[in-house]
Amino acid sequence: MLFSTGCATMFNGSSQTINIRSNDNDAKLYVNDEYMGKNNAVYTFKKKENYVLKAEKAGCKTTTVIPKKSFDPTTLLGVLLDWGIISVLVIDGAATGAWQKFPQTSYVIDPDC
Repeated sequence: MLFSTGCATMFNGSSQTINIRSNDNDAKLYVNDEYMGKNNAVYTFKKKENYVLKAEKAGCKTTTVIPKKSFDPTTLLGVLLDWGIISVLVIDGAATGAWQKFPQTSYVIDPDC
């Protein structure tokens, strides 16, 4: 049971809720080409995955944003459990991606009109 989860996974989880909105009420919002709605959307990002956010509107140029990831320092607590071999490399790294995080959790994306 001790090695069933890494510290970053245990304390911060393997996903994050991201808010996406546009100042343009007619802008269509997409996450990885999946239509999320107009003007405002909430999406759960899996830390292991990569994402592309888009705002589109007829007659306007599409705006694309690629959310960046950063290292989650909570991961380093795994060094205290098993020198990081299982908890950091296998669980938080390869299995769940929890050793990284999306530092920005709210995006405002407007089509270029």
